[in-house]
Amino acid sequence: MNFFASLPPLQATLLKVAFPLIAIVVVLLVAKLRRLSFRENLGLIPPRPSQAALWLAIYLAWMLATNLIMDWRGPWDFSPWAQSPMIINVLRVLAVAILGPIAEELIFRGLLYDRFSRTRLGATATIVILAVVWAGIHFSYPPEVIALLFVDGLLLGFARRQTGSVVVPILMHVAWNLYAVW
Repeated sequence: MNFFASLPPLQATLLKVAFPLIAIVVVLLVAKLRRLSFRENLGLIPPRPSQAALWLAIYLAWMLATNLIMDWRGPWDFSPWAQSPMIINVLRVLAVAILGPIAEELIFRGLLYDRFSRTRLGATATIVILAVVWAGIHFSYPPEVIALLFVDGLLLGFARRQTGSVVVPILMHVAWNLYAVW
């Protein structure tokens, strides 16, 4: 049973906002306590606009093409949105489409990417391993969507490597989740 389904809607939604917020704080605290540079180690630097635009264009093309082929997003049904109070909808978008991607990218393409790419593994093996783990944490999805998320993880990882910035994968992930959440 889904834990959140047993809670009142506002409480469940507030928890969905709290979890990524806590994850963001924990990543930043861990980085600070380990004396890691937010800029160098986490990749919290502004990307070159041309690189960001290119990666976003590639990612949006990937997202729309795979949805056209696989229909992973499902039907456009706005009835749950229309039936929910506005605060629930705003918090849902905040949690799933903004805070969740920021938290996940700070963990995967920020902290973990930095940690493992500096070892003998190197950047490419790190990207592949993190893409496997990334796809694996989405185990509740059908196998074909998990395979799609593996490639998704590769794209996010290569964007991080090419731009040197975790901001680009964050923007890419936000775009995907905004599309998926509606």
